[in-house]
Amino acid sequence: LLRSGIICLPGSSDKLGRALLLVTTSGSAWRAAWCSAAELARLILYLCSLPRMARGERHVRVGGEAGKQPPAPVLFSALRSVQSVSPGCIHSMLLLAEKELVSHRERLSGVQVETLTSLKALGRHVDSSQLPPELDGAFPYCHGEWVQFFQKLHPFTAGLRRASELLQCCIQELRNTDALAGTQDAATGIRRHQELMQKVLSDPQLVRVQREGGVVLARLRRE
Repeated sequence: LLRSGIICLPGSSDKLGRALLLVTTSGSAWRAAWCSAAELARLILYLCSLPRMARGERHVRVGGEAGKQPPAPVLFSALRSVQSVSPGCIHSMLLLAEKELVSHRERLSGVQVETLTSLKALGRHVDSSQLPPELDGAFPYCHGEWVQFFQKLHPFTAGLRRASELLQCCIQELRNTDALAGTQDAATGIRRHQELMQKVLSDPQLVRVQREGGVVLARLRRE
């Protein structure tokens, strides 16, 4: 589903600084068995959780290119699921479509859906410098290259999350140990501290991050 490119987060934004989630509503991928509402919702939620999203505007504006055919119903089912799991995640939806589809657009609770019939109309919301070449814009984006980069980035960030969870768990356990200091002897408390420190220092994931993290980050920055 990620490789298909029917939903992508190119890194551009609308005129108010909201991140753009671009959806291509045509193509055979929408008819594939693996293109379910649940999987689409999972992909959208994942894209909205990426680091670049967390640093800035937390609301996404969805841009869909429908052409002459209305978007597949599974897309709206997925968007409803996203809204139920993360209310307010999707700010609005801009649907670029033929005039005939204006009266056939579906409604999304809590989301403004606006049908635009020309790229000029789309330009009122998104500057051409933030649109990919497929929409007559100048924003450089290659989905194939993004997927390749993602395949390198995802294992690294997943490892960081696991390491962070271990550290948080150990920190909480140390706090609990300190809270019980008055009811146990000093030697027992010191021994428990040492055990936790050894657990942290010998954890394979943390060791890997310490040894390779800087090199991986430098390579990712270059790419």
